[in-house]
Amino acid sequence: MKEYDTPRSGKFNRVKLFDFISRIVPSSFFLYVVLLKIADLSVFLKDHPAAGNNTEFLRFLADVVSKSSIICFLGLMSILFLIRLEPIEKARGIAPRVTAIAGTFFVSLITLFPRANLTMIQTMIAGSICLVGTAMSIFVLTHLGRSYSLMAEARRLVTTGPYGIIRHPLYVTEELASFAVLIQFLSFSTVFIFLVHALMQFQRMKNEEAVLEKAFPEYQAYKASTARLIPRVY
Repeated sequence: MKEYDTPRSGKFNRVKLFDFISRIVPSSFFLYVVLLKIADLSVFLKDHPAAGNNTEFLRFLADVVSKSSIICFLGLMSILFLIRLEPIEKARGIAPRVTAIAGTFFVSLITLFPRANLTMIQTMIAGSICLVGTAMSIFVLTHLGRSYSLMAEARRLVTTGPYGIIRHPLYVTEELASFAVLIQFLSFSTVFIFLVHALMQFQRMKNEEAVLEKAFPEYQAYKASTARLIPRVY
């Protein structure tokens, strides 16, 4: 009997190893980014003291809060990768995986371009939008919890809270924060990057919905009763 159990046991171990790697690698990556962001915040605090007039202080405060909220968001992602549930369904093929990774990181190319020459008020507005988008992303991500996934995978169907209003609230809040970054690096090139990124995100939504429909029969009813992004509009 033992000789028949060995192949099954080997397959089980490979699955467990793959699951471990799929958790630890992205979690470690986002933890590394968090450490970089913390170092960046430390340098910012050292080079930009809070002294100055009220306008300069408000700008300083907005920058600190915005940077801190991004650190919290990325840190939460790192934790959720470790504790997330095992998927019960996944998208097949390489295209959904490439779209998911590109959709996540492509928008970061915007920061490689020179900053736009914004007024202090415009900079504060962009920082405030980034703060709101990131804070809302943290709220949505907390509600999604162990069902979170970077790839198009089904773990548990979440239909309450922000997901009771629209089907993809995390995309909305993340795009709000990304739009704020676009403002700070505004140019024809960065607008093009942002539009390509948005198209990738739309495809990610379609991929995820296809997986959820396959995994959960009740998803059809949920889909019929909620908007994808904007209530009563789309």
